[in-house]
Amino acid sequence: MKQEKKIADLEMEIERLKKEVYYDELTQIFNRRGFQKEAEPIFKTISYTREEKKRSADSHDFTIMFIDIDDFKKINDVFGHQVGDEVLQKVAKVLTKIMRLNDIVARWGGEEFIIGLVRVGLATADRIAERIREDIKKMDIVFTGNVKVPVTASIGVVGYSHEKTLADLIDRADKAMYQAKQEGKNRVIRLA
Repeated sequence: MKQEKKIADLEMEIERLKKEVYYDELTQIFNRRGFQKEAEPIFKTISYTREEKKRSADSHDFTIMFIDIDDFKKINDVFGHQVGDEVLQKVAKVLTKIMRLNDIVARWGGEEFIIGLVRVGLATADRIAERIREDIKKMDIVFTGNVKVPVTASIGVVGYSHEKTLADLIDRADKAMYQAKQEGKNRVIRLA
């Protein structure tokens, strides 16, 4: 009996530590490490499979969205970190509400989020990204005195295209997101 309890306690502790290592405490979605753990095997499978068959230009087996909340530092500076935390939590809820169970949603760090879409083409990913952008813009966050906190996001969308590593694919999505920022924020940029 004592031995069984010790084993059960150890198993619970292992699960708690896994959650701590792979999930973001504030948003309750994967963190960067959790995203990489989930996405790496998918990327490897798709990159090997992709080499064996021809695809149309819009057919992607793995698509990445990189999302950055626009002017997040200003939100923290003007409304406070508590409101900033609420923004991050609500963005995470928007993302998880829209995504399918087999997609990977994570907080990459700070005000950045990343999504891995499995078996989704660029045109579909583009429509999903637009919906995310709109839903973030419509989020209802109110500061003391009924002041609405404006929140928008810039999103970069890319599909797997012979990248050697998952990091290369993420880097391209990050560049697309930065292009969205440079072109005026609150927009989606898709790189083929």
